[in-house]
Amino acid sequence: MKKLLIISTILMLTAVSSAAAVSPREPPVPWLSYNYGAWDTSIPAEPAYESEAVVTGNDLGVGPLSLPTDLCTDEAGNICILDSGNKRIVVMDSGMRFIREIRMTGAPSALVEPHGICLDGKGLLYIADRGAKQVFVCDNSGAFLHSIVKPVTDLIDEKTDFLPDKVLVDRLGVVYVLSFGSYAGAYTFDGNGDFLGFYGSNRVNVTAQLKSDQFWRRLATKKQRERMYRYVPVEYVNFDMDRDGFIYTVSNYGDNEQRGQVRKLNPLSQNILFAGQKPNLMFFGDWETTYTNKVEKSSLVAVNIDGDDFISVLDVNRGRVFQYDQQCDLVTIFGGPGEQTGTFRNAVDLVSSHGNIYVLDNVKGTVTQFKPTGFGTAMRKAVTLYEDGYYEQALEPWFEALKIDRTNQLVLRGIGRAYERMKQYDKAMDYYRQAEFHGSYSDAFYEYRTAFLRKHFAAMWLVILSVILLPFVIPPLKRRYGKKKTVQHVYEISKNQYPFYLMVHPFKGWEEFKFDNRGSVAYANSIVVLSFLLSIFEYQYTGFVFNGNRLDQMNIFVLLGSTAGVFVLWCIANWAMSTLMDGKGTFREVWIYTAYSRMTAVVWTIPIIILSNVLTRDEGFFLNLAVYAVQGITYLNLLLAVKAVHQYTMKKTVVSILLTVVGIVLIVIIGLLFVSLFTQMWSFITTVVREILMRM
Repeated sequence: MKKLLIISTILMLTAVSSAAAVSPREPPVPWLSYNYGAWDTSIPAEPAYESEAVVTGNDLGVGPLSLPTDLCTDEAGNICILDSGNKRIVVMDSGMRFIREIRMTGAPSALVEPHGICLDGKGLLYIADRGAKQVFVCDNSGAFLHSIVKPVTDLIDEKTDFLPDKVLVDRLGVVYVLSFGSYAGAYTFDGNGDFLGFYGSNRVNVTAQLKSDQFWRRLATKKQRERMYRYVPVEYVNFDMDRDGFIYTVSNYGDNEQRGQVRKLNPLSQNILFAGQKPNLMFFGDWETTYTNKVEKSSLVAVNIDGDDFISVLDVNRGRVFQYDQQCDLVTIFGGPGEQTGTFRNAVDLVSSHGNIYVLDNVKGTVTQFKPTGFGTAMRKAVTLYEDGYYEQALEPWFEALKIDRTNQLVLRGIGRAYERMKQYDKAMDYYRQAEFHGSYSDAFYEYRTAFLRKHFAAMWLVILSVILLPFVIPPLKRRYGKKKTVQHVYEISKNQYPFYLMVHPFKGWEEFKFDNRGSVAYANSIVVLSFLLSIFEYQYTGFVFNGNRLDQMNIFVLLGSTAGVFVLWCIANWAMSTLMDGKGTFREVWIYTAYSRMTAVVWTIPIIILSNVLTRDEGFFLNLAVYAVQGITYLNLLLAVKAVHQYTMKKTVVSILLTVVGIVLIVIIGLLFVSLFTQMWSFITTVVREILMRM
C-alpha cells in the first residue's frame, strides 16, 4: 500500500511539473488584436504588426524630448522629430539611430510654438509655427532662408489669424499649409511664399438639425440669427502626400458618426478615395464606441501613406493605428493605450519608412517602431500584387496568410477576388460566402450562372418547350384514350380542398366556407406548425445574396414567437374585440380562419426560397415583387377571413382589424408588466429567505 501511495505521489508531481512547464504562450502583442467582421462587430484577429523598438531622447543621446508634435521623413527614409518644447529637429535613421540635430539659425525671430515640419525634394526644411504665425523655410542645416506669413487678400478676413499647424510641399514646390481654426481648406503658396489660393475644404453635411435650424433662421430676427449656431465645414487636422502627389486629409468630426474622415484629393479638390460607390460613405476608425462600460469615440489626428499606398490613420483617444488599402478595406488595427511597449499615452503623429511604422507619443516623449509580422507581410504582399494586376501571383501570399488566420475576412475576400479575376467563379463564390461578402458573391454567381446556361442551353430549351407544349398535348390524348364520363356529379369542395380553394377564390370562398362550416382545427394547427418550420427553413436557406441573417445566432424562440406567438396573440385579441363588436365568430372559428388565411404564404415560401437562390443582386426586384405579391394576397385573405367569420361589413372589418392590433399591443404591455412584477416579487422572496437563513 505504501509503495502504491509513493508511486501515485510521484506520478502526480510529474504531471504537475509537466503542466507547469507547458505554460500558456504569452500574447504576441501587449494590446488587444482585433478587426471588424462582416456584421460590423469586432472579432479577434492575428496581429499584422508588432512593436520592434522604442526610443527616447536619452536613448538617442540628445536629452529628453519635450512635447514633440510632428514627424516627417526625408528622401533616404530618415525620420525627423519636431521636438517642439526644445525648439529643435532630431534626425534618426530607420533603425532608430541618431544622425544629427537641427536648430534654426539666422531667422529674424526664434521658434515659438512649432507644430509641423516637412522636407521637400530639394532638402529644404519647412517649419509651421503656430505661435510665430508663420512658416519658416530653412536649408537642411537649419539656416533660415525666408518665411511665409499671412497673405493679404480679399479671400481672407482681416480678423482671421494665420496659425500654421501642418505643412506639406509637392514636387512642383507648391506649399500647402493647414492653419488652426481655418475651415476654408489648406493655404497654398508658391516657392517664393506668394499666396495662390485655398485647396480643398470639407463640405457641411446635411442633417435633420441643419434643416431645422435653416427653417427657424428664416423666421428669426437679426439678433436671434447672430446667436444661432453657425454651420461651417470641419477643418482638416492633418494631411499627407503619396508618391503620385495626391494629398490625403484627415478630419476629426468629434461625434464619431459622420463618415468620410479621410479624403484623397485630386488637383480639383475632389475626393477620389475609393469606398464603394461614394467615397464619403466610408467610415474610418473604430466602429464600436462602447468599451468597459465607457463611451470611447475615435479621434483621428494623423494620416500616413506608405510606399505601397497603404493608408494608416492614428486615433489619439485609443492610441491605435488603423491601416487600410486603396479599396478602403481595413487591413489591421494595432497599438493601444497603456504604458507597455507598443502602447501610448498621447500618440500625435506617425510616419512610415522602409516598411515600418513609427508613432510619436508627446507625453512619453518616445518614438515607437512597428514592423510587420509574418502575417502582416503576407497580407501586404498579397494586396500589393492584386492592386498591380498580378492576381494569380497574389494567391500564394493570400493562402500563406490564411494558414495563420483562417477566419480573417479580408484574406478570404482577397482570395475570392483573385479567383474571380482568374474567372474561376465557383471558387470565388466559395470564398466570398466564407467572407460574408454578398455583393461580390452576386457578381461571381452571375458569371457562373451565365457559363452554366451557355453550357446547357440546348437541354434547358428542350425542357422549356416540353412544358409549353404539355397543355396542348395532354387534352387531345385524354379525349382519345381516356375513359368517357357518363354520369355528371355536382362538384363539392371537401374539407381537404378548402385551404387551397380559399387561395384561388378568396372573394367568394370565405363566404362559402362560413356557410359550409368545413373548417378543421387539425388543418389549422398543421398550417401554423408549417409556418413555424418554414420560417426556420427560410432563415437558413434563403439565397446568400439576399440573406442578411446571422446563421450562427439563429434563435428558435424568436422565430417561434414571430410565427406561432403572433398567431396566438392575433386570435385572442380578435376574438376579444369581436365580443365587443357583435362578431359572430367563436374562438374556434377565429383560430381556423386565421390559420387558413396563411395558406398562401405557406405554399409560396419554398418557391420564393428557390427563386432567391437563382437570382443576382441586380435582379432582386423580381424577388421583392414576388414577396410583396404573396404578402398582399395573405393580408387580403386575412381581411376577407375576418369579414366572413364575424359577418361584418367591410368598414366594420377594417375597424375590427385596427382594434385587434391595439389589443395585441395591450396584451404585450400587460404581459411585460406581469413579468416585471413577478421578477421583483421573486427577488424579494429570495432576499427574505436568504436573510432568514443567514440569521438562523
